[in-house]
Amino acid sequence: MYFSGVSITTNHIFLTFALLFSTISFGQTSICVTAVLATEIWASEISWGIVNSDGIEVYASSEEYTDWSAYTEEICLEPDCYTVWMNDSYGDGWQGGELRFYSAEGEIIATGYVPAVPGDYFEINLPLQDGCPINGCTHVEAINFDPEASVDDGSCVRGRDNSELLSHWTDSTLPINGFNGSFSDVEGLEVNGREFGIIASTIGAHIIDITADDSPVEVAFLPGADGGTYVTHRDYHIDGTLLFAVCDQAQSSLQIFDLSGLPDSVETVYDDNEFCITAHNVFVDNDSDLLYLCSTYNYSGSAEVKILDVSDPYNPSELTDLNPWISVCHDIYVENDTAWINSGNQGLFVMHIDETPTMLGNLDEYFESGYNHSGWWIPEDDIYVFADETHGSDLKIVDTSNLNDLQVLATFNSGTEDNAVPHNVMIKEGLLYVSYYHDGLQIFDITTPNEPILVAWYDTFVQSSYSGYQGACGIHSFLPSGKVLISDITNGLFVINPTPEIVDVCPWEDLDIVTYEVVADDFWGTDIVWQIPNYTYNACADCIGDLDGNGSLGVSDMHIILLEYGCTEDCPVDFNGDGITNIDDLLFWLPLFGTVC
Repeated sequence: MYFSGVSITTNHIFLTFALLFSTISFGQTSICVTAVLATEIWASEISWGIVNSDGIEVYASSEEYTDWSAYTEEICLEPDCYTVWMNDSYGDGWQGGELRFYSAEGEIIATGYVPAVPGDYFEINLPLQDGCPINGCTHVEAINFDPEASVDDGSCVRGRDNSELLSHWTDSTLPINGFNGSFSDVEGLEVNGREFGIIASTIGAHIIDITADDSPVEVAFLPGADGGTYVTHRDYHIDGTLLFAVCDQAQSSLQIFDLSGLPDSVETVYDDNEFCITAHNVFVDNDSDLLYLCSTYNYSGSAEVKILDVSDPYNPSELTDLNPWISVCHDIYVENDTAWINSGNQGLFVMHIDETPTMLGNLDEYFESGYNHSGWWIPEDDIYVFADETHGSDLKIVDTSNLNDLQVLATFNSGTEDNAVPHNVMIKEGLLYVSYYHDGLQIFDITTPNEPILVAWYDTFVQSSYSGYQGACGIHSFLPSGKVLISDITNGLFVINPTPEIVDVCPWEDLDIVTYEVVADDFWGTDIVWQIPNYTYNACADCIGDLDGNGSLGVSDMHIILLEYGCTEDCPVDFNGDGITNIDDLLFWLPLFGTVC
């Protein structure tokens, strides 16, 4: 949020400022600190001041602040335990604004803002002598836990449920773009028995070895053809061990890297702007080795969807483009030559792709339609899930059994703020993983498509408002270990482990396993119970299958099963409780043969 120098972009103006510090030493007659106020939108509603321990106001702001600006002021005070009051005249919080107090060494003494709730007023402590109480969040599981706090001020923000952070990587030296961050997309893969996260930055691709928890290591850096503060988005796709990379800004190119030599080496297979200078999105259909570029441009012109044959990645060739059919492409998902094209405000289009593409279906009118941004298709389940990148717009699950008549089955969201906005999605084994901007990682169980359920989440970004686009940008959920990768625009790479409760269940016992339930929590108010049954014979009752009662499972027990085989009423051999004795009972018993009770 704080910069040295001047950076002017389309949406932001950051003003130069310098921090002029004086040494703090408790026991002096005067202590000088530097206050820095950084504003975003609606800055004219902000005011603040400082009150001493006797309740006397010793400082009050008098300036009318302007949007997207930074203000500094050196304030000298007597040693005391001060309170900083902060006000928002409209009552909806500081909308991304933040106030900080720095020491001479550049350390933060206090920081705060008026949150959206209560919206009009908030206080923080400014300790300028020994023994001052320090208000803050004292709950260790909160995302804003303050280990220095001695008094809980009610500001704790829950940072996760049914998930844990395994590791985190960032680089504070990278150029910062107009979104007040350095990062965009993320990918992941396993190579040579190790797992890697690939995170996009303003200057290129950073390959991070995430195999060891708590010890992420950058093993390679792949510079983009261009880079700097003007880069806000790079997009990646992994096909096998090939990384395909594009950039949405500047004099960039299509890049293809062979990652099979990781962690020791990376081969540049292709790096050229013949087909692509800029593109917003890249996707490879591994069934046909066709590469798709969305909103792409080169010296020959632009195309909303350009299709290349990359069966020989050293020598890509152009197959066709979709300009006659598609006038907007923000993102795309393709499987077995069926392309799902996210066309912004024009909705969703489905096409069959070959040398003469054909339109299969479209969805341009639906509940809470917004900027149709990205999606994921599971053809065997006949569902497609997509996100509208519009504040306050829900996620949608679509029935794809009839492409000529696409129907929305369910709409759902993170349940946090009316203004929350989803970004990218992936589906794996009945779970929907979403990078949900301000709300971080959100995980939904969609095994019943018309009743999606939030089962876990992890917040990567402490927001002061839901305006703009900040927080979780990219998502990857296909690593063999089950680790989930999130790229946070400001904070970098997060490696997250979902943590459902694993409940051992006998395969044939008729138990009511609660897979999801919201229960009361003494501190947070509510908690998500997420259970996954693990069907194992070890959970079965002792000596189940010992039909002759001799303490072991042997030939005589099998003889009893065979004698009862075909029973349909009052069956003495019925391991699965279905009322009959059949092949299922025999298959259950056979792995237990030889067990001694």
